[in-house]
Amino acid sequence: MARQKTPLSKARLTGADRVNPGRFRDRKDPELSGKDIGEPLDWLSKDAKSAWREIVKTLPWLVYEDRLAVAHTAGMLAQYTKLINNGKPLQASFMSELRASLGNLGASPTDRSKVMGGNRGSVNNDNPFMQFAGRH
Repeated sequence: MARQKTPLSKARLTGADRVNPGRFRDRKDPELSGKDIGEPLDWLSKDAKSAWREIVKTLPWLVYEDRLAVAHTAGMLAQYTKLINNGKPLQASFMSELRASLGNLGASPTDRSKVMGGNRGSVNNDNPFMQFAGRH
């Protein structure tokens, strides 16, 4: 299977676009609407809507175009919470899918570094360390 192309925003962050400018000449970052992610989708269950709000609060870089991925993850997180609270066993495949879904949203330090490229906004402008580091 062919390796996925490096997104242009990541190439800019790592400097790969300067090392191999020809490789990135025709690449473009996807256009985003600039709209906030908004409220949970109507068809989500009450528990999934609660999970949606927690995800959005925890991952402030999510945007309108992430709504379907957040809905999928919120549904799984609601199911996870229900199973845990009822003492039910969790299947390894379910845990793997939930972990991957959260990772796609940037919910771990490693995954966060992958999604923060491009025009996805800043994580926290109020972070005192970021002011100290000159990144405010």
